[in-house]
Amino acid sequence: MEIVRAAERDLDAVLAVLNDASEWLVRKAVAGPWIPGSFSREAFAEKIARGEVYVAKLAENTVGTVTLQWSDELFWPTAPSDAGYVHKLALRPAYLGRGFGLQMLVWAERVSRTSGKKFLRLDCLAENGKIRNYYENLGFIHQGDVYIQGWKASLFEKNLDSGKQSLTIRD
Repeated sequence: MEIVRAAERDLDAVLAVLNDASEWLVRKAVAGPWIPGSFSREAFAEKIARGEVYVAKLAENTVGTVTLQWSDELFWPTAPSDAGYVHKLALRPAYLGRGFGLQMLVWAERVSRTSGKKFLRLDCLAENGKIRNYYENLGFIHQGDVYIQGWKASLFEKNLDSGKQSLTIRD
């Protein structure tokens, strides 16, 4: 799998991945903020233009997306600028369970670390115990919960200075 910065031409693929993932969540009865068709084309076009959106590709097929930012005023408004922030990590459902999500997180750790960041931070739906356990098993520490836009989010942080990454992935 190759992870590359999204270009303007990738906008439709990014939105398709997010919609596929949100439809899968609906089928699995996971309530939350990811609603099929709710992802703003304009907002993602702006994020792509800022260089924050990445696509995961397998043989030219976009199978996933992740947003990596250097600040997060919404979820972490008082945090110093010492972290990378992962948002909208998503895979097409056909690619779940193959370790691609882990590869994307390891990639985000690597990029954040080489950019001089000490932490990798992310959030998830507080009521989703499965994803919370997944992040905790990868070394993320729960930092608390916040209410954002009508839903409860759990905040997680991983210390990148420890030298320990989630797992070693061979490129």
